[in-house]
Amino acid sequence: MKRFLAIILAGLMILSFSSCGGKDENVIKVGALEGSGIDNVLSEEHNAHSSKGNSGVSNRTIQIVNYSNLSSALMDLESGKIDSIGHDVCTAKYIAARNNKIAVVEQPDKIINYSMMTMDSNKEVYDILNNAIKDMKADGTLDSLIENELKAYIENDPEPKDLPHFEGAQTIKIGVTGDLPPMDFVAANGKAAGFNIALLTEIANRAKVNFELVQIDAGARAMALSSGKIDAAFWTKYITCDICNSAGAEKIDGNLITESYFSSTGSIIQLKSDK
Repeated sequence: MKRFLAIILAGLMILSFSSCGGKDENVIKVGALEGSGIDNVLSEEHNAHSSKGNSGVSNRTIQIVNYSNLSSALMDLESGKIDSIGHDVCTAKYIAARNNKIAVVEQPDKIINYSMMTMDSNKEVYDILNNAIKDMKADGTLDSLIENELKAYIENDPEPKDLPHFEGAQTIKIGVTGDLPPMDFVAANGKAAGFNIALLTEIANRAKVNFELVQIDAGARAMALSSGKIDAAFWTKYITCDICNSAGAEKIDGNLITESYFSSTGSIIQLKSDK
C-alpha cells in the first residue's frame, strides 16, 4: 500500500502526460477523496453559481474525479490530469509546507466536520466513541488536543506513538488511511501517528478499551466497515457551504456517526502559477 508521507518526502512523482486533443478549457477537473463529501459540495456549489448566471462559471463544467487515496490525487495534480483537489485546509497546509509547488486557496465558506462512523450492528462501539467525544468536548480536552496535537503537526511531523493497552479489555478495530495528515497520518515506517492517535489514546484511557489499527485507503472505508474488517473509521460527518442548499458526506446503509470531534474550513489544493 502506498504511504502518503513516503511520497511526500521523496518529492511527488512527476508523471509525463499528453493529451491528443489538448486540454478542454471549459472543463475543470477537481479531485476528491471517495466518501469525503467534497464531490457533492463542489457539484452543488457549481450548480448554484450556474443558476445565478455567474460570469465565468455557468459556461464551465466541473468534472469530479474520485480517488481512493490522496497520493494518487496529488500525483495526478502534478502531472496535469486534474486542475485541483478539494480538501480541508489543515491537510492542504500540511502538503504545502512540504511541497513548494503547491498553492492553497482557503474557502472559509465551507466547513468540514469530522467524526467517527461505525455500523448500527456495533452500537456498543458507537456508544463508547460517542460518549468519550461528548465528554472530551465538555471538559475542554478536545480543544487542548486540537491546539497541541494538531496545529503543531502541520509544520512538524508527529512521531508514531503506541496506543495504551489494557489486559483482557475489549479490542476495537479502527481504520486509518494516512489520507488526512496531520489528523489521520501514517508515517513512512507504516505506523500511524498524529491527532487521531492522540484522540484514540484519550478515548482508550477513558473507556478502558484497546484499539487495533487497520490501514486502508480512504475509498475502502465503507467496504471495510460493512464487511466487518474494521469496527469504526474516521469519517466526514457533513460539509456546509454558504451557497449550497445542503451537502453531506457519502453515507452507507445502517451506519452510526458520532458527534464531530473537529471542524475545519475547506480549501482548494492546486499548483502554483508559473506567471
